[in-house]
Amino acid sequence: MNKGEHNIVLLSKTKKNARKALLVQYFLMGFIFSSMLSRFPAIQEHYGLSIAQLSFIPFCMSVGAMGMMPFCGHLVGKYGCKRLSAMGYMYIALFPLLVYMPNLVLLYLLCVVYGMFVSLTDVSINANSILIEKAYKRPIIGMFHAFFYVGMCGGALLGILFLTLKIPVTYHLLLVAVLAIVVFYHVRTFFLKETPSKENIARKLKVLFPKGILLLIAFIALCGRVIEGSVSDWSTVYMKNIVDLTETMAPVGLVIYSAFVAFGRFFGDSIRKRYQGSVILLGCCILTAVGLMIMIAGTDIYFAVTGLFISGIGLSCLVPIIYSLAGNQKDITPGMGIAMINTISGTGFLFGPFIIGLIADKFDMRVSFLYVLGLSLVMTLLTFVLRRRERIG
Repeated sequence: MNKGEHNIVLLSKTKKNARKALLVQYFLMGFIFSSMLSRFPAIQEHYGLSIAQLSFIPFCMSVGAMGMMPFCGHLVGKYGCKRLSAMGYMYIALFPLLVYMPNLVLLYLLCVVYGMFVSLTDVSINANSILIEKAYKRPIIGMFHAFFYVGMCGGALLGILFLTLKIPVTYHLLLVAVLAIVVFYHVRTFFLKETPSKENIARKLKVLFPKGILLLIAFIALCGRVIEGSVSDWSTVYMKNIVDLTETMAPVGLVIYSAFVAFGRFFGDSIRKRYQGSVILLGCCILTAVGLMIMIAGTDIYFAVTGLFISGIGLSCLVPIIYSLAGNQKDITPGMGIAMINTISGTGFLFGPFIIGLIADKFDMRVSFLYVLGLSLVMTLLTFVLRRRERIG
């Protein structure tokens, strides 16, 4: 083997290892997120919260994420996505403290800080996925996001197991955090290293906002993030309060939703090879709206399961396509494009689950999902506009 062939083998091995490591990382992030969501009723009981007070947990996390998001583009452009991914250690370490705060003020402050580190980690990991897709020269982002929801499915199933075994939420979250730190330490060494340009390194701190077609994509992402965040955050509470399942079985809704989002994303990359992104987005929007209509049409478990299944398929390809479009814009790095999209769409996690909680506290959880359904229709309209702009331009 000559030197040139040896270098090709090393490059091939590097990108394969990076791909495997990132698949594990996406699984890990979904697993952590779902571990928290599956124990939302337990966290509510632990602190004696109303639905409105409980909704302040995702709200405060979103405040932290949103506050950090405008600066993420600058930071990832200056330091590179691999170095910035070290922030993952912080958010994993803070995770188990969610059930150890002595009062609500400190709990909400912790959630703000937690959200800041989640935001930094999220942008760096998604930017690394764009680098790997470019290295492979074919669509593979959907596979990464599929593993996030495989992780969510796994976290929800572990939640059901721990609830069945009556393991306290304090031990549950602590165990997940310890395992996550060990896994993250190992996989991070294989992430692709992005070399920031001299221009980005020298660039002064600047808040970046999307413009033109990127702004339209950002508002589609905003609606999608509200819907995705609302279904993920509140499906367990919905199954307990509306469908009247026990606390032990309530996470089954999150399992179903996560499983079918993952299922759709596994096939999303092959679909992206055949159809334009805007066509797939339009199909996703229609499926999501239909699924939400069925979910709130009745209180029987069959309505909820069918609705979560269809909306899960509908939401499956949304984020990978949006991140791919944002990460392949001219004159900006993948991380900067994703960060600019998240600057707008991040407000979805800020107001979405919080408004759901306020409406549910005033009426009930079923009524609050009418708000989510309305957003799915707005998202469909915006995607029609994007499709039309693609045809003209």
